Amino acid sequence: MSSRPSISAAASARREKSRRPAAAAWRRHHRQCLLGAFARLFRRPVSAWATILVLGIVLSLPALVMTLGHQIERVGSIWMADAARMDLYLAPGTSDDERAALRDWLDRQSTVAKQRLVPPDAGLKALTERLRIEGFDSLEDNPLPWVIELTLVDTRLDTRLTLAEALRAHSAVAEFSTGGDWIERLEQIRMFFDELGWWLFLLLGLTVVFVVSNTLRLELHERRREIALIALIGGTERYMLRPLLYDGTLTGLLGGLVAAALVTTAVAVTAGPIERFASSYGAAISPQIDPTVIVLLLAGGAFLGWLSAQGIGRFYIGRLSTP
Repeated sequence: MSSRPSISAAASARREKSRRPAAAAWRRHHRQCLLGAFARLFRRPVSAWATILVLGIVLSLPALVMTLGHQIERVGSIWMADAARMDLYLAPGTSDDERAALRDWLDRQSTVAKQRLVPPDAGLKALTERLRIEGFDSLEDNPLPWVIELTLVDTRLDTRLTLAEALRAHSAVAEFSTGGDWIERLEQIRMFFDELGWWLFLLLGLTVVFVVSNTLRLELHERRREIALIALIGGTERYMLRPLLYDGTLTGLLGGLVAAALVTTAVAVTAGPIERFASSYGAAISPQIDPTVIVLLLAGGAFLGWLSAQGIGRFYIGRLSTP
């Protein structure tokens, strides 16, 4: 009875001892494949770096579109306060009692946070200062109406629509304008650029797969004797595929790094015009790249390179290893 535990322990020890050389060989082969991938970059620098540069240019196109959408989102977030504003233009000839009644009604509305009454004289003065045009003060008849500036409780579209429906029933209100309509259009533009960027990344990602696959196919043909020899001595397909996976992943990763550098350079070059454009609309932004785009370029490039190696390797290695 006591010999069984000792036999089981001895068998476990033997299995553990046999696993150690296998694990060491597995780690050693991974290290050799990684070093070999870097060595091939320097052994054939022209073809390798030409492929990487092509990948960088291809991947930078969707990244530039996504970056532009990010800048639009940042501008929209700065101007989002305008989405919580409404301006009411009162009808000509509105009496003081009508204005007071309207303001009392607005005070009772749960969607209105605060209000401010702007007389025609104050509006004309503000317009003169904003446009920097002299002579408005000398006008005999002020063409501007009484204005009530409203600040709503939030920026939701439902809040503005609810108040707008109620305002149409007031005869004292001639017109009203909201600051959120063009914010919504800006958000639609941002969503368009995001979707366009993802579609470009998908379509151009297929281009990356074809480019990397063609490069790796040429490398496989150069190593066909080596692959056939490994197959003769019992090497597995996974063993023969591993160097190719490192080559493809490293190529894609470096292509993503080049794309990130190109996008960073493009943003730095166009920073001045973007800042001047934003300042003309009263916003102060410093163009920058969304870190998510950088991560997407690096991870996406590495994945596309790995996927290319998987596809071309599975297709060709079985054929090349056949005697």
